[in-house]
Amino acid sequence: MAEKKSNKKTSNAKKSTKIDADSETLKELHELVELWKDIPEDRRENLLKRARREAAGEILTEESIEQEKKKLQRFFSKVTDDRKKKLIARKVEEVAFQAVMIQEAKADLITNGLQSEVVNGSQHYPKENPAVGIYDKNCRAYQSNIDKLIEYLPPKEKKAKSALAALRDDL
Repeated sequence: MAEKKSNKKTSNAKKSTKIDADSETLKELHELVELWKDIPEDRRENLLKRARREAAGEILTEESIEQEKKKLQRFFSKVTDDRKKKLIARKVEEVAFQAVMIQEAKADLITNGLQSEVVNGSQHYPKENPAVGIYDKNCRAYQSNIDKLIEYLPPKEKKAKSALAALRDDL
């Protein structure tokens, strides 16, 4: 009998905890709805996209890096030197990661702005969004790496001119 009472108390405690958690969630949702009303229409869509991506775990994923790698590797498909291919592969991997990181930092800046408010005890002061630094550092590194990759691009092949085009150009 004592065991049944113990199980009921445990069960009731779990239910009570769940109800408390649910009511906290409802409070948070109510706050979000109130905040949502104050957000301009043009920003709402970006915020929703960002929230959906974050909820789905799509922020800075291997898939997005892999897609970026494929985009970059297309440019180097005609490189025949094996040593250059290895160097290019490493650099492409790094550039792809940086490109995705830059995109994420940019999305964070659009969503959260350039500054955030920091609360330190009773003090409130604005602070630069950390995404600004991430964006800045990675843009510089990205540009440097892209410049190095450009050096490895194979030369463009000139298309053979037709006799008519050659005659026209000579005039």
